[in-house]
Amino acid sequence: MSFDKISVLISKINSIPTLPNVACQVIEITADPNSSADDLAKVVTPDISLTTKLLKMANSPFFGAIRRVTSLQHAITVLGFKEVRNLIISAVIFESFMKAEKMGNYDIGKFWKHSFVCGLAAKVIAADLKKASNEFFVAGLIHDIGKLVIYITSPHDFFKLVETTKHLKLKFKAFEAEKGIVGMTHDEVGMRLLKKWLFPESLLTAIGFHHRLQETDKRSLLPVVVHIADIFAHLYEMQTAGGVDDPVMTETLYPDIIKRAQLYGIVWDESDLSRLQQAFAESIEKEAAAFNLFFGN
Repeated sequence: MSFDKISVLISKINSIPTLPNVACQVIEITADPNSSADDLAKVVTPDISLTTKLLKMANSPFFGAIRRVTSLQHAITVLGFKEVRNLIISAVIFESFMKAEKMGNYDIGKFWKHSFVCGLAAKVIAADLKKASNEFFVAGLIHDIGKLVIYITSPHDFFKLVETTKHLKLKFKAFEAEKGIVGMTHDEVGMRLLKKWLFPESLLTAIGFHHRLQETDKRSLLPVVVHIADIFAHLYEMQTAGGVDDPVMTETLYPDIIKRAQLYGIVWDESDLSRLQQAFAESIEKEAAAFNLFFGN
């Protein structure tokens, strides 16, 4: 891969507009330990669309609502600074990218569904590990943002990649071909964009290393949970597309998942993974309506 092609891709990433001002201000305020709920509310309130979406999220059982939330300040109190930050920037990201012009016969709807399903898988896994699951959900939700960047900035390379990898049964293995065709993997592309957008370090690590776990320092569970959630999501999609389970596939993948998890101090056996996959499948049915919180009008 020539250095010129990588340089061109990096320049295209750098040419992507910055986040809307409200999102930038939210990131800045939530990074300041001296900021208050009022400070955050003053920034968000003028944006009626964002305020409405945030109230919908705060009142959704998906985010643990147990009583009616009627004001932005209350929503911030209920969800917390970190949750509000993650939800706002996720909502803004997808709102921006969903305006992208449709190209070729690529089904972008499948991308949105995979993003959501991966987020659900990450949420289920994190809850099982007794971690604050909503941050893991957001990390899973935006894990493939780099693919959208490639789709928009380098459509020729994107469709060449789709054509090259269409025979793969394990679709999450497609990233291995990206270096040769695009110049860098989609997780690297995503991390470059999120760095430009001043995202918090935890999400940078999750998105930037979910295919390159060997390069992380293992202090954060986010990348390994997103990595495993991505596999779960692809397995689910394969099963629903074919209508049957493929026991050979799980027998092949489970040992590797168990081994990777152990490196992060997670002790699982195959029965644990089967239990998690079942809980994940049930979550998809239960939380189908939550999809519209992010991708609905």
